[in-house]
Amino acid sequence: MKNLIKNKKRLFDGAESDFYVFSSILDTPDFGPVLFDNRQAQYLWELGERQADALVGLIPGARKHMDFPGDTLAYKQGNLALYIQRVNGRDAKRSVLIVVAAGEAQPARFVIDLCGVFADDESCHVPTD
Repeated sequence: MKNLIKNKKRLFDGAESDFYVFSSILDTPDFGPVLFDNRQAQYLWELGERQADALVGLIPGARKHMDFPGDTLAYKQGNLALYIQRVNGRDAKRSVLIVVAAGEAQPARFVIDLCGVFADDESCHVPTD
């Protein structure tokens, strides 16, 4: 997978009420403008372990671990959970994966950090493995 955006940047820093409905247009050099909509974001583990592990290997500071209790697979960067959103191109044959680290950074203060926008080498749907 190729990262289309090299620099991590903060997309959102504010109150919980605005966090869940936040959206932003991101410009990518090869794909054009893409819309990140936090209402559409999914946990990174929902991609399936193989593809999620590949993405984590491309994101500085990202890690995979098991959350306790329940031994739930989790992907994080620092204390923030990693999320993805797949965005299809106009022809639906090309798509990108927007990866963000998001969550509560301090009490009552939520953040969304852009970790990367990756050319999607998989099909245009999220696998369910």
